[in-house]
Amino acid sequence: MDIDIILNEFAAPQEAAELSRLAESYGIRGVWSSSYGDGRDPFMTLALAADQTENILLGPLAISPYELHPLKITNALHSLQELSDGRAMICVGGGGGVIQHMGVKRERVIAHLRECLEIMNGVSADKAMNYKGELYKAWNYRLAWSSDKKPLIYVASNWPQTMRLATKMADGLMTSDFCPALMEGRIQEIYAELDKHQRPRESFKISNFWAWHIKEDADASWFEAKRELLLRGYLGEQYFAPFLEPDELKCMRDHFDDFLAAWKKGSDQIDNVPASLVTKMIENISFVGGIDAIDSAVQTLHRFADIGVTEIALRVHDDPAAAIRLIGERVMPALR
Repeated sequence: MDIDIILNEFAAPQEAAELSRLAESYGIRGVWSSSYGDGRDPFMTLALAADQTENILLGPLAISPYELHPLKITNALHSLQELSDGRAMICVGGGGGVIQHMGVKRERVIAHLRECLEIMNGVSADKAMNYKGELYKAWNYRLAWSSDKKPLIYVASNWPQTMRLATKMADGLMTSDFCPALMEGRIQEIYAELDKHQRPRESFKISNFWAWHIKEDADASWFEAKRELLLRGYLGEQYFAPFLEPDELKCMRDHFDDFLAAWKKGSDQIDNVPASLVTKMIENISFVGGIDAIDSAVQTLHRFADIGVTEIALRVHDDPAAAIRLIGERVMPALR
C-alpha cells in the first residue's frame, strides 16, 4: 500500500514545493493540495512543486464541476500534467466547502459528476470534441498539447452512487474517514461493480482520506485531534456507527453544536460531551498520540492494505514538515 500526503488549504506554493520535495525524498507516492473556498488555488499551489520534483504525483483535492466548468478543470489538469512531466492526478467531487462559500446548492450531483467525467475522459490532442450534455457543453474542444499519458482521475466517494460512477468512469476513488470496518464493506461493493463492468480489480485505485495527528508531543497531538474532530465525516453517523454504541451515537448527535463550537474557537474543549466518548471517537477515526502511537498506526495501515486499500491519503495539519518526517522515517519503512 502506498502513502500520499494531503496538504492543508493554507500551504503557499513555496511551502507546497518544499513539502513535496521532502515527501519525495522518503518515497511517498503523492501530494494532494486541498481545495477550499478561502484557500489558495490547488493547481497554482502545485505548479512550483511540479517544477521542483521528479517522481512524486501531484493533485488537487477535491475539485467540483459546480465551482469550475469541466472544460476548465480539464485544461488545468493537463497543464499540471505538462508541468510535471506526466505526474498529475485529480480528485473530483460533488461539492464541499467551496460551493458553500459560493452559495451553490448541491443538486443532481451524479449528473454533474458524470458529465464532468465524460468531458475529462473524452478530451484528446488528435480530435476535437463536440460535447452536448444536459448540464455542460464543450464545442470544438481539443487539447493540442496533451500527451498520450493521461492524468489519474479519482472520484471523491463516500456514498454508493458516486462509488458506482467511479468504478465505471474513473481510475480510482477516494473515501474519507472510513474506518477499516466501514472500508471493508465498501471495498466488497467496489469489487462487485468492477466485476460487473469487466474491469480488473488490480487496475482500480482505492484510497482513503485519514487524519494524521501523531506528534512527538502527545499533548499537542490530542489538542489538534480534538480541535479537528468536527471535520471527521462532519460527525456523520455512518462514520462512527461501526465503533460507537447507540447511546454514544445519540450523544454525538445531540451535542453536534458543542463539537461545532470547539472547532469554530480552535479549541480542544468540547463542552457537555464525556471525555471518554471524545477519546473513543478520535482513536477510531484518526491517528493520534505521541511516538508510541506509531506502532498502532502501522497495524491499522496494514489492516487497510489487507482489505484492499491501495493507498492512504494522510491529512497533515500543524507543522506538516514534522509530520512528513515521522511518516517517512517511521511509517514508510514498516510498509515496505
